[in-house]
Amino acid sequence: MTDLPTVVTRAGLQPQSPASIRQQLVAAVAATNPGYTDSLPGSLIEDVSSTDVAAIALCDQARVETVNSLTPYGANAFLLSQLGQIYIGPGSKPAVPTNTAVSVVFAGTVGFVIAAGFTVSDGTYQYVVQDGGVIGDDGSSDALFCLATVAGSWAVPTNTVNELVTSVPSGVDLTCNNPLAGVPGGDAETEESYRARVLRAGQAVAQGMASMLKTLVGEVSGVQQRLISVIQQSGGGWEIVVGGGDPYRVAYAIYTALFDVSSLVGSSLRVTNITQANPGVVTTDLNHGYATGQTGVEITGVVGMTAINAQEIPAITVVDEKTFSIGIDTRPYNAYVSGGVVTPNLRNVVVSLNDYPDVYAIPFVNPPQQTVAIALTWDTSAENFVSSAAVSQLGNPALVSYVNSIPVGAPMNLFEMQTAFQAAVASVLAPALLTRMVFAVSINGIGVDPSAGTGIIAGDPESYFLTSAPQVVITQG
Repeated sequence: MTDLPTVVTRAGLQPQSPASIRQQLVAAVAATNPGYTDSLPGSLIEDVSSTDVAAIALCDQARVETVNSLTPYGANAFLLSQLGQIYIGPGSKPAVPTNTAVSVVFAGTVGFVIAAGFTVSDGTYQYVVQDGGVIGDDGSSDALFCLATVAGSWAVPTNTVNELVTSVPSGVDLTCNNPLAGVPGGDAETEESYRARVLRAGQAVAQGMASMLKTLVGEVSGVQQRLISVIQQSGGGWEIVVGGGDPYRVAYAIYTALFDVSSLVGSSLRVTNITQANPGVVTTDLNHGYATGQTGVEITGVVGMTAINAQEIPAITVVDEKTFSIGIDTRPYNAYVSGGVVTPNLRNVVVSLNDYPDVYAIPFVNPPQQTVAIALTWDTSAENFVSSAAVSQLGNPALVSYVNSIPVGAPMNLFEMQTAFQAAVASVLAPALLTRMVFAVSINGIGVDPSAGTGIIAGDPESYFLTSAPQVVITQG
């Protein structure tokens, strides 16, 4: 019975009916045993036939389930692994937990080599340089990728990794700092996430460059799947956002996937207003990421207040995430009308890849972190339930998990928060008994309200949200 018909419909391979199996079995036996009949009385040949039909039906069902499981949606662990080897590449497997990472810029004596293994610290954790670099003619290095020496996930705020652990020779000046927040370590990849990644890889070749790029970048160790975004620019070109991973390996994945590296563009920090004041204050569309004292800032392309274009700007003073004063009296200048781009944009990473004999510059965006704090006030009509402490204990990790799963650039949704909270506490408090759920959300310490008429709370469009248990407070009231 190894030649059972293969019937494939839109629902996949279909099993044979018992009647069909019985008919084929009798025909097969009769072909080699002349005079055979399955209609004898009692429990003679009929019993053998029925038993065999049942056994063959089980085997056929196993065949059907095996064939129909050859998709990332339904494959068992072994078949899923095999599909990963085919679609993604040899050695593919669910991502293992990753250490917290941070990009560190070194400044000091020109020409001093920062070797791989050089160690720095934020006063609590130590981080090791992975690829090494050198202090250039401008007195600073490129941003060097560093990994924590211990496993775990924690926030690394900007300008906190500024201690040298590795000693330097006498006569050498060296300092370090992280202009961007680090990327917290990631947990082991879930089976659901790996299934989705295998499915996307299977579609990559057929569906084009963007899907292929996400597949290859997602395979770089340390890259978090939710921190990958491929954005087509309205004026042409592609902006690639990647959080985590060694910049050189990320750049190589982009180079491998992209058919035209000249179409790559970095992030643009655009001006939305400049005041006529002493000093003038600049407002940007994205979080600028600067710290007070930042030098080397330049503004170009402004319409109206053209006198500011390419002017040497003194050390700035940060007002808030999107505004800073420039130390220039702009009252005599014409009023700002439109346009303008601010450089440097600290979220941009540019890696030079040497594909001998040619060198290619590969830009991509390292997404800044946005710290989220949530205060949830809830109440209930139930007179008897376990305790408000139990509700908080169940709801807290659900809200943390929701925020920390939002893809880069995507907004928070208060209705999804409500759903996550209700599902988490359902074992001790039925959703029908919840009479109040009021969320107060802050991003980077600034309270934010949802967009009018919606439950949407948007952050910086190229950044990602991060929170932790202490930053989520749940109280009854």
